[in-house]
Amino acid sequence: MQPRRRLLRAVGTAVVWGSAVSAAALVSGCGFTLRSAAALPFDRLLVEGAAPNSLLGQELRRQFGDRVRFVTQRSDAQAVLTIETANREKLVTGLTSTALVREMVLRLRFRFRLSAPDGRILIDSTELLLQRDLSTNETVALAKAREEEEIFRVLERDAVLQMIRRLESPQARQLVRGG
Repeated sequence: MQPRRRLLRAVGTAVVWGSAVSAAALVSGCGFTLRSAAALPFDRLLVEGAAPNSLLGQELRRQFGDRVRFVTQRSDAQAVLTIETANREKLVTGLTSTALVREMVLRLRFRFRLSAPDGRILIDSTELLLQRDLSTNETVALAKAREEEEIFRVLERDAVLQMIRRLESPQARQLVRGG
C-alpha cells in the first residue's frame, strides 16, 4: 500500500509540474509579458501649475518616479507639462426628510496639456473627470470629513496615473520625438 501511495504522489507531482511548465511555455510563446511602466518620450520635464510641495506636486513626483528628471527652467526641459486645473467639486444627490445631506458625489476635474519648450503644443488640453459617491451621516461627521479627503486624494492619484498613461502612449511618443 505504501509504495503505491508514493507512486501516485510522484505521478501527481509530475503532472502538476508538467502542466505548469507547458502553461508557462504557452503563455511566453504568445508574447505575454507583465505590465510594466512604459518609457516616457522625454527625460527632463518642467511642471507648471503644481507647486513641488503641494499634494498634487508630490503625487506627480511619486508617480513619475525616477523615469524623469524635474527641471525648473524651460530651457533645460524636453517637455513642459501644464496643469491647468485640478478642481474638487461636491454635488449633493440626496437629502433626508429633515433636509440634511444624505448622499453626495465627489468630483475631480483635472485638465492638463503637454508642450515643447518652444511653446509648440504636443498634447492639446485634456480634461479628466473622476467621481465617487459618498454617503454621509451627521452622527459621524468627523469620520466622513476624513473619508472625503481620502477620496479626493485617491481621485488625484487616479488622475495622475491616467495622465501618465496618456503621456506614455505611442501617439505622444511620436509627437515629442518626431514633431
